[in-house]
Amino acid sequence: MGEMPRFMHGVCLCVGYDGTDFHGWQAQPGLRTVQGMIEKAIDAMGVAHGAVRGCSRTDAGVHAFGQIASFAAEIEVPPEGWVSGLNSRLPDDIVVHDARPCYRRYNPRFHAAHKHYRYLVRCGQQRDPLIRREAWQLGPKGMRPDLGSWDRGVSVEDYLDVDAIRAAAAQFVGEHDFHAFRQAADAREVVVRRMFEVSVHTPWLDRPDLLAFDVVGNSFMKNMVRIMVGTLVDVGRRRIDPASIPAMLRPDADRAEAGQTAPAHGLSLMRIELARFDGPGDAFDRATKGDPPQPPQNVRPTPPVK
Repeated sequence: MGEMPRFMHGVCLCVGYDGTDFHGWQAQPGLRTVQGMIEKAIDAMGVAHGAVRGCSRTDAGVHAFGQIASFAAEIEVPPEGWVSGLNSRLPDDIVVHDARPCYRRYNPRFHAAHKHYRYLVRCGQQRDPLIRREAWQLGPKGMRPDLGSWDRGVSVEDYLDVDAIRAAAAQFVGEHDFHAFRQAADAREVVVRRMFEVSVHTPWLDRPDLLAFDVVGNSFMKNMVRIMVGTLVDVGRRRIDPASIPAMLRPDADRAEAGQTAPAHGLSLMRIELARFDGPGDAFDRATKGDPPQPPQNVRPTPPVK
């Protein structure tokens, strides 16, 4: 018989983090990353382990409440031991919400049924320093050209045409070619994605100056949500006609036809719904608090495109 693998005990984590001071999720030599900090915390527990695999490779500055990650360890630790042990060794801008046992080779990246992202925009005459890490702030220069005096702006509607934004957002729903909504360096050949919901909410948290975009889809390319939001903001500024969105979703569309790329810090990964969880019990569906929009019941897992 062959030698037993060293790392026999699989662990699946639900992780949240403030992405402001991270160079993204993925470990990079000499840079502070979320994956790197979690692996250091496991090392500090004195447990030998394999690489930590994240379901979503969030970019620098992007936040998460419900990131899912997995790794294999040499020894078995109870779930509550992983939660308390890691949280006592992680910095204040990362938290482990939950832990579950899973098979040692389980990789959540290949089993996401859908992901839920939220993007926050704040409109106001002056910046709000208390929300600067989590919202894209639009000042007087971003106001609707038909408004007139900049000192009248007190709500999102004073800055953006929200009805036009909603009309444009509805056209993203469904299965489309999103290659015009990805970073130019993203060379993936398969560019068709299915959006289950692209919704617009204002006021948000009882604040008339906040606008929230909820984007739920089966898979996303690099900067895709940020370009979608940037395009919708340009629609709200009346720089782009909502009727032009279908043309941007054609296979022959060009990146230049879509709008700007919204800043990273307004984006948060809220929840990942796993289509398959290789371990005891139910699917790891306690990734976040709250109840985000659900896709149709017949959704099949979509493996990521390499």
